[in-house]
Parts: sequence; C-alpha cells; structure tokens
Amino acid sequence: MADILMQNSTAFVKSYGRATESTVELRGTSPAHTQVLWNGMRVNSPILGTLDFSTIPASFIDQAKILHGASSIPLTGGGLGGAVDLSTQPRLEQGIAGQYTQGIGSYGTWDEYLRADWKGNRWSSTTRLGLGRSDNDFKYVNRDKMVDVRDEEGNMVKSYHPTERNKSGYFRDLHILEDLRYNDERGNEMGASVWYTRTKRGLPFLSVDYKDDNQFKNEQVFQTLRSVFSWNHIGNGWSTGAKAGLTAQDMAYDYYTTRQEQRTDITHSHSWTQSAFLQARADWMPLQTWLLSATADGYLNHVKSWDRSPYHIGQNYNRSRGEGSLSLQARWRPIDPLTLAAVIREEIVGTTVASPIPALFADWLLYRPWGLAFRTSIARNNRHPSMDDLYFQPGGNPELAPEHGFTYDGGFLISRTWQRFNLSAQVTAFDSHIRDWIQWLPNAKGYWEPDNVKRVHNYGLESQLQAGLDLPYSWKVQLSGNFAWTPSLNVGEGINDNDESRGKQLCYVPRRSANLMCQVVWRSWSLTYRWVHYSERYTTTSNQADQITGRLLPYYMSDLSARKDFQFRHIGVSLRLEVNNLLNTEYVTVLSRPMAPRHYAFYLEIRPVWNKK
Repeated sequence: MADILMQNSTAFVKSYGRATESTVELRGTSPAHTQVLWNGMRVNSPILGTLDFSTIPASFIDQAKILHGASSIPLTGGGLGGAVDLSTQPRLEQGIAGQYTQGIGSYGTWDEYLRADWKGNRWSSTTRLGLGRSDNDFKYVNRDKMVDVRDEEGNMVKSYHPTERNKSGYFRDLHILEDLRYNDERGNEMGASVWYTRTKRGLPFLSVDYKDDNQFKNEQVFQTLRSVFSWNHIGNGWSTGAKAGLTAQDMAYDYYTTRQEQRTDITHSHSWTQSAFLQARADWMPLQTWLLSATADGYLNHVKSWDRSPYHIGQNYNRSRGEGSLSLQARWRPIDPLTLAAVIREEIVGTTVASPIPALFADWLLYRPWGLAFRTSIARNNRHPSMDDLYFQPGGNPELAPEHGFTYDGGFLISRTWQRFNLSAQVTAFDSHIRDWIQWLPNAKGYWEPDNVKRVHNYGLESQLQAGLDLPYSWKVQLSGNFAWTPSLNVGEGINDNDESRGKQLCYVPRRSANLMCQVVWRSWSLTYRWVHYSERYTTTSNQADQITGRLLPYYMSDLSARKDFQFRHIGVSLRLEVNNLLNTEYVTVLSRPMAPRHYAFYLEIRPVWNKK
C-alpha cells in the first residue's frame, strides 16, 4: 500500500528501504498525524501512534480513500494531516470466483496470492492468503564510504566509492484474511472480517555501518490479529449500525552479535498490544434536504512493553488507556447547488476531556455542464500523545499536552465528459497552524525525551488531474497526476540560544512532490509508466544544507510495466512484467538508508469464474 499511495496521491511516503518501515505524511505533518482506519476501526499503533504501510499488501485492500485535513473529522479525530480509510468489500456478482497470482522478482523475491470468492443470494465469503519472501540483498554504490588505493610506497593513487550489498534486509510475510457477509434482504447486513499477519524481517544496516552481518543481526518479528464485526440496517429514511473490533499484536526486536556460536544480546525489546473497539451509528433523513448523523466510538488500549538495552533493563511500562468520542453531524442543502455541513466531535482520553473539535464544510456547484464546483472547510483538531510519548523508559513524559490546531482549505474541482474524452481536475489551497507539536530531543543524560516544543505552520497547494481518451481501433490512453507544494515551518520560539530552527522547514518533509501515471491500452495489451518526484528533504532542524548529511537530494523515480490479458470461457489469465526504478536512480528517503537500484518482477495471474450472474 505504501507504493500505491506514493504513486497515486499527494501523500509523502517516508521509507527506510525496500520492505522496511514506510509511513505516510499528509500536508507536511508527521506520520503520527495521519490516522488510519480499516473497515471503520482505527489501526494506528497505540505505542507509536503510526502505521507501517509496508506490512499491508495492496491485494488485501479493495478500497482506499485519502481524507485531507478537516475531511477526516467525520470519521475520526487526531488527523491533523488527514486520514487514510482502508476497507475490504464483498464481491458484487453472484457465483464462485478465484484468483491465484505467482510473482518472481529480483533479489530472491517470491510472492504468492490466493483469493477465493463465493456469493449467493444472502451469504458471501472472501478468503485471501498472501505469502512473500525475499533475500533483499541488492547491490548499490555506497556514496557514504570512500576506499583509498595506495601504491607500494604508501602514496594514495586514487579513491572510489565501494559497491556493497544490502545487509540484513531479508523479509518473510504471511497474511490470511477472511471476510464473511450476510444479508437477510430486509435491510439487515452482518459482516465479519478477520486478518492475521506474521512478519519476520531483518532491518538493513546503515550505509555507514562497518559491521559484518554474519556476526551481527538486527531483526524484527511480529504477529498481528485484526478483527471487525459489523451490523447495519437500512430503513425508510434512516439507517443504523454497530461495530465491534479487536486488535492484538506481539512484537519483538532483537539486535545481537554471534561469535564462536555464542550469542550476546545488545538490545532486546518486546511489546504486547491489545485494542478493543466499539461503535454505534445512526443516520436520519427527516427531509430530502437534511441528513443528521450521530456516531459514538470507544477504544480500550493496553500496552505491555519490556526492554533490555544499554540504557534500560526491565519493564518499560504496563498501561491501559481508554478513549471515547461522540460526533454529531448535520448536512443541509438549502438550494440545489449548495450543500452545507457541520460536525462537532467530543473526545475523552483517559480522564482528560479534550476541547471540542468543530468543523464546517460548504460545497457550491458553480456551473453544472462542466461540473465546476467550489469547496471549502474550516476545522479545529487535536491529537493526544502516544503511549511511548508518555511512558517509555527512559525518556517518556507524562506531562505532555495534546497537540492542537486549526486548518482551513478551499479549492475548485471540475469534471466533464465528451464523446471520447473525459477530464477531472481539482486544486486546493490549505493553511494549518499546530501548537504544542511533540518532538523527541536529546537531553544531557544521553537519551531522548519528548516535549511540546514547536508551533508549526503548514500551508500550500494540492492538485489532482485525471484524463482519458478513447481512440479508433481499440486504443485508449489514460493519464493521471498529482502535485503538492507543502511548506511546513517551525514558527515557535527556540528552546535555547543555539536553536536555529525558527522559520525552517521540518525535517524529512519535502516542499514539493509530484507523480504521474500514463497508461496506453490496445485490446488486451497495456503499457503503464509511473513517475514520482520528491524535492530535497532536510535532516537537521536548522536546514544546514552545506553539511554533507544536512539534506537529502531530490530524486525522480520511474517504473514501467507491461500486461497481457487472456480471456477464456471460465478463466482469465494475465501476464505482467514490471521494471522498477527504470532509470537506475540512486536515492534515499531517509539518511544512510540505501534504496534498491533497477529491479524486475514477473507475475502470472489466473482468475477462474463459475456460475457467474
């Protein structure tokens, strides 16, 4: 999903390397300011407040929505940047269908995906199984190291950057998902979605690391179980529903050395997380021009964290925290081209009653033949500290205040279809002010601790474009693109006389990002080109670009794929070849974390269908 979002939206994906942690940042905020929901249940880690998108296979998600800024408030609070809403959907057509995909790629990469669907008059079932593994030991030119060549007399003759391989970058993934739905044809629908994940991955060594990976291991193993049970009823002018869910995760991290078959642990940490979820919802349409909604959510999070490291041995913390929220929404269409909406959300975290979260929205259809409309919103929002922010040992700060701020946005969109050509475009300007921004800083005792040290001003432009053209002789061309300009500045006072961060761009936030997709289709053949660009990112709060490690250079990424589909009576077959990093670009998104050079993947997909209706 990290690749999908990077190539098809204005989101910035911060990746530590292939198949390692990938987080999503919206509108120049941090990953913790992006709330992520799966089938209506929030799945951000209570420990860190983030979600690793590299652990979510795209084949396990049927629908993904990105909600920027205030548009996330009807779903959840805490999305100072926005939210990503992921969901699984039942099969629409009755009958039995399946899909099997086998993928083979560079660096010893193997992917297998199996899906079985059945849908009757009332019941439907979808079962998915995903397996992935890779040695992930690609070679790259290490620009962070220099090798000197000397002659017999010890004089340096030349220097060069060595070619090294990605150390300890292997991964093994297992995913199993079952989605079961029942519809009694009287307006009731019940559903159950259960998703189990087991992942074992080596964390790649830094490009400045000289350790031997045969002696040192850096490894993470975790198991996750997510489940959501739902009931919905649709009546005449009203609807209601309820959901219950549970997330449980067991995560272990080990950093150790092995010499002469003797293992010595350097760091060993283990955490157990359980999150219970309840939701009740009701919608009522008293008139054709009014829609009233009420939603109540409740979460109970429990985290037990244990750690052995050079700074700490023993239990970090064993804590529970309850979270509850109530949102009331009203939507009104006073005249045909105008729609107004208001949302008020109240949250309770632990024993703290947060300030109310209000949001106002307006949509005005300016010119119907062209689908030209104007949209605007204003909202207040806040985010509470994660469990690690509060209780991690050493460094947790129980006195942290919630982050809070206002956001405003407005923009135009257009949608028009001609006989052979269709076009949709959107441009949005936004402005956001966030106070009490939480940042981890080193202290005099040698470890890091969080504090409310920043005021951040985010503003900018976002734009999207989609176009399609049908040509003679079964040719089709599709084009889509996104562009974002997102200055994200620290406008707070410095923490001391040496603090030069005031007025500077936040670390690892690009000011500009863009992507483009062009697809050419002829009958059952298709060729797709994808292009992604990120501008420079600073690695220091003072934006010292003159230092060799002070910034990461901008880069342009290109991918190319070709596909051929075959359709028989009861089976469809597809062959797909992908060339990733087509131009063999050398780049990083995080300092000293090398990314893979040009690599390839081939996929065979088989889709049988029986009793289709």
